Amino acid sequence: MRDIIEPEFEIDEKGRVLCKTHSNFEFFSQPKVNRYQQRELEKQLTCETCSHFFNDDCFFPRSEVNMIEYDRKKRNAFKCKLCGNKIDRMLTVMHKLYYKEKYNIELPLICCTCYETLKDGKFIESSKWRSNMFLYNALYAIYSLISVLFFILVYQVRIYYLLVFLLPIIYLFYQNMKKRKEIKEGMRYYQKYFIDSNNNNIR
Repeated sequence: MRDIIEPEFEIDEKGRVLCKTHSNFEFFSQPKVNRYQQRELEKQLTCETCSHFFNDDCFFPRSEVNMIEYDRKKRNAFKCKLCGNKIDRMLTVMHKLYYKEKYNIELPLICCTCYETLKDGKFIESSKWRSNMFLYNALYAIYSLISVLFFILVYQVRIYYLLVFLLPIIYLFYQNMKKRKEIKEGMRYYQKYFIDSNNNNIR
Protein backbone atom coordinates (compact mmCIF):
# COMPACT_ATOMS: atom_id res chain seq x y z
CA MET A 1 0.00 0.00 0.00
CA ARG A 2 1.42 3.36 -1.00
CA ASP A 3 2.00 6.21 1.44
CA ILE A 4 -0.35 9.02 0.58
CA ILE A 5 -0.52 12.73 1.28
CA GLU A 6 -3.88 13.91 2.54
CA PRO A 7 -5.10 17.17 0.99
CA GLU A 8 -5.91 20.02 3.34
CA PHE A 9 -8.00 22.81 1.89
CA GLU A 10 -8.69 26.43 2.70
CA ILE A 11 -10.47 29.23 0.84
CA ASP A 12 -8.77 32.59 0.33
CA GLU A 13 -10.41 36.02 0.36
CA LYS A 14 -11.26 35.78 -3.34
CA GLY A 15 -13.03 32.45 -2.98
CA ARG A 16 -10.20 30.40 -4.47
CA VAL A 17 -9.65 26.95 -2.99
CA LEU A 18 -6.05 26.38 -1.92
CA CYS A 19 -4.47 23.10 -0.88
CA LYS A 20 -2.10 23.42 2.07
CA THR A 21 -0.24 20.24 1.13
CA HIS A 22 0.35 21.45 -2.43
CA SER A 23 4.08 21.75 -3.07
CA ASN A 24 3.54 25.37 -4.22
CA PHE A 25 1.33 26.40 -1.31
CA GLU A 26 3.88 28.92 -0.05
CA PHE A 27 3.60 30.76 -3.36
CA PHE A 28 -0.21 30.52 -3.29
CA SER A 29 -0.45 32.02 0.19
CA GLN A 30 1.78 35.03 -0.50
CA PRO A 31 0.04 38.36 -1.27
CA LYS A 32 -0.17 39.03 -5.01
CA VAL A 33 0.53 42.69 -5.72
CA ASN A 34 0.13 42.86 -9.50
CA ARG A 35 -1.76 41.28 -12.38
CA TYR A 36 1.19 39.19 -13.51
CA GLN A 37 1.38 37.48 -10.12
CA GLN A 38 -2.39 36.96 -10.15
CA ARG A 39 -2.22 35.33 -13.60
CA GLU A 40 0.69 33.16 -12.52
CA LEU A 41 -1.27 32.05 -9.47
CA GLU A 42 -4.24 31.09 -11.64
CA LYS A 43 -1.99 28.97 -13.87
CA GLN A 44 -0.33 27.23 -10.94
CA LEU A 45 -3.53 26.61 -8.97
CA THR A 46 -3.99 23.01 -10.05
CA CYS A 47 -3.03 19.52 -8.94
CA GLU A 48 -0.98 19.16 -12.11
CA THR A 49 1.67 21.59 -10.81
CA CYS A 50 2.10 19.74 -7.51
CA SER A 51 5.01 17.39 -6.81
CA HIS A 52 2.60 14.94 -5.18
CA PHE A 53 0.83 14.63 -8.52
CA PHE A 54 4.10 13.78 -10.27
CA ASN A 55 5.16 11.42 -7.48
CA ASP A 56 1.69 9.88 -7.45
CA ASP A 57 1.52 9.95 -3.67
CA CYS A 58 -1.56 12.16 -3.24
CA PHE A 59 -4.88 10.96 -1.83
CA PHE A 60 -6.13 11.21 -5.41
CA PRO A 61 -4.05 8.94 -7.70
CA ARG A 62 -2.62 10.63 -10.76
CA SER A 63 -4.83 8.58 -13.08
CA GLU A 64 -7.93 9.73 -11.20
CA VAL A 65 -6.80 13.35 -11.27
CA ASN A 66 -6.36 13.10 -15.03
CA MET A 67 -9.88 11.71 -15.43
CA ILE A 68 -11.37 14.41 -13.21
CA GLU A 69 -9.58 17.13 -15.16
CA TYR A 70 -10.76 15.64 -18.44
CA ASP A 71 -14.35 15.66 -17.19
CA ARG A 72 -13.98 19.25 -16.00
CA LYS A 73 -12.46 20.60 -19.20
CA LYS A 74 -13.97 18.49 -21.96
CA ARG A 75 -17.32 17.37 -20.61
CA ASN A 76 -18.24 20.38 -18.44
CA ALA A 77 -19.11 17.89 -15.71
CA PHE A 78 -18.65 20.36 -12.87
CA LYS A 79 -20.80 23.48 -12.76
CA CYS A 80 -21.54 26.19 -10.24
CA LYS A 81 -24.61 25.32 -8.20
CA LEU A 82 -25.73 28.95 -8.16
CA CYS A 83 -25.28 30.08 -11.76
CA GLY A 84 -24.52 27.02 -13.89
CA ASN A 85 -21.15 28.27 -15.11
CA LYS A 86 -18.34 25.79 -15.60
CA ILE A 87 -15.96 25.57 -12.65
CA ASP A 88 -12.68 27.01 -13.91
CA ARG A 89 -10.43 26.01 -11.04
CA MET A 90 -9.45 22.40 -10.57
CA LEU A 91 -8.90 22.64 -6.81
CA THR A 92 -12.51 23.74 -6.31
CA VAL A 93 -13.59 20.41 -7.78
CA MET A 94 -11.00 18.44 -5.80
CA HIS A 95 -12.19 20.10 -2.59
CA LYS A 96 -15.75 18.91 -3.23
CA LEU A 97 -14.72 15.39 -4.24
CA TYR A 98 -12.40 14.98 -1.26
CA TYR A 99 -15.10 15.85 1.28
CA LYS A 100 -17.56 13.59 -0.49
CA GLU A 101 -15.21 10.62 -0.57
CA LYS A 102 -13.57 11.14 2.82
CA TYR A 103 -16.45 12.36 4.97
CA ASN A 104 -19.54 11.78 2.80
CA ILE A 105 -20.23 15.53 2.95
CA GLU A 106 -21.83 17.02 -0.16
CA LEU A 107 -20.30 20.46 -0.71
CA PRO A 108 -21.95 22.66 -3.35
CA LEU A 109 -19.68 23.77 -6.17
CA ILE A 110 -19.61 27.57 -6.22
CA CYS A 111 -17.68 29.69 -8.71
CA CYS A 112 -15.64 32.69 -7.58
CA THR A 113 -18.10 35.16 -9.11
CA CYS A 114 -20.95 33.81 -7.00
CA TYR A 115 -18.67 33.52 -3.97
CA GLU A 116 -17.91 37.24 -4.19
CA THR A 117 -21.60 38.15 -4.33
CA LEU A 118 -22.34 35.83 -1.41
CA LYS A 119 -19.54 37.37 0.62
CA ASP A 120 -20.81 40.88 -0.12
CA GLY A 121 -24.42 39.92 0.59
CA LYS A 122 -25.46 40.81 -2.97
CA PHE A 123 -26.18 37.40 -4.44
CA ILE A 124 -29.90 37.92 -5.08
CA GLU A 125 -29.33 41.41 -6.47
CA SER A 126 -26.56 40.19 -8.77
CA SER A 127 -28.53 37.13 -9.88
CA LYS A 128 -31.59 39.22 -10.74
CA TRP A 129 -29.42 41.54 -12.81
CA ARG A 130 -27.79 38.62 -14.65
CA SER A 131 -31.16 36.97 -15.19
CA ASN A 132 -32.56 40.16 -16.69
CA MET A 133 -29.54 40.55 -18.97
CA PHE A 134 -30.05 37.04 -20.37
CA LEU A 135 -33.74 37.82 -20.86
CA TYR A 136 -32.94 41.04 -22.72
CA ASN A 137 -30.49 39.16 -24.94
CA ALA A 138 -33.15 36.55 -25.72
CA LEU A 139 -35.67 39.27 -26.57
CA TYR A 140 -33.08 40.91 -28.78
CA ALA A 141 -32.71 37.60 -30.62
CA ILE A 142 -36.47 37.56 -31.26
CA TYR A 143 -36.32 41.18 -32.46
CA SER A 144 -33.46 40.26 -34.80
CA LEU A 145 -35.45 37.37 -36.22
CA ILE A 146 -38.47 39.58 -36.88
CA SER A 147 -36.22 42.17 -38.54
CA VAL A 148 -34.70 39.54 -40.83
CA LEU A 149 -38.14 38.23 -41.79
CA PHE A 150 -39.32 41.75 -42.53
CA PHE A 151 -36.26 42.43 -44.67
CA ILE A 152 -36.76 39.23 -46.66
CA LEU A 153 -40.45 39.92 -47.27
CA VAL A 154 -39.98 43.56 -48.26
CA TYR A 155 -37.00 43.09 -50.53
CA GLN A 156 -38.03 39.70 -51.90
CA VAL A 157 -34.76 38.09 -50.88
CA ARG A 158 -34.47 34.37 -51.50
CA ILE A 159 -35.78 32.35 -48.59
CA TYR A 160 -32.59 30.34 -48.11
CA TYR A 161 -30.92 33.53 -46.88
CA LEU A 162 -33.22 33.22 -43.90
CA LEU A 163 -31.41 30.08 -42.82
CA VAL A 164 -28.09 31.93 -42.75
CA PHE A 165 -29.46 34.24 -40.06
CA LEU A 166 -31.98 31.90 -38.48
CA LEU A 167 -29.59 29.35 -36.99
CA PRO A 168 -27.34 31.79 -35.06
CA ILE A 169 -30.40 33.74 -33.86
CA ILE A 170 -32.06 30.57 -32.56
CA TYR A 171 -28.79 29.54 -30.91
CA LEU A 172 -28.49 32.96 -29.26
CA PHE A 173 -32.07 32.75 -27.99
CA TYR A 174 -31.62 29.19 -26.69
CA GLN A 175 -28.33 29.89 -24.90
CA ASN A 176 -29.64 32.98 -23.16
CA MET A 177 -32.85 31.31 -22.03
CA LYS A 178 -30.83 28.32 -20.81
CA LYS A 179 -28.51 30.57 -18.80
CA ARG A 180 -31.48 32.46 -17.38
CA LYS A 181 -33.03 29.17 -16.27
CA GLU A 182 -29.77 28.18 -14.54
CA ILE A 183 -29.65 31.52 -12.73
CA LYS A 184 -33.25 31.08 -11.57
CA GLU A 185 -32.50 27.56 -10.33
CA GLY A 186 -29.47 28.91 -8.48
CA MET A 187 -31.61 31.53 -6.77
CA ARG A 188 -34.03 28.82 -5.63
CA TYR A 189 -31.11 26.74 -4.36
CA TYR A 190 -29.78 29.77 -2.47
CA GLN A 191 -33.15 30.47 -0.87
CA LYS A 192 -33.48 26.83 0.16
CA TYR A 193 -30.00 26.18 1.55
CA PHE A 194 -28.34 29.54 2.24
CA ILE A 195 -31.13 31.35 4.08
CA ASP A 196 -32.40 30.22 7.47
CA SER A 197 -35.99 30.32 8.70
CA ASN A 198 -35.54 33.93 9.87
CA ASN A 199 -34.54 34.98 6.34
CA ASN A 200 -30.93 35.59 7.37
CA ASN A 201 -27.95 34.67 5.23
CA ILE A 202 -26.12 31.60 6.48
CA ARG A 203 -22.42 32.43 6.65
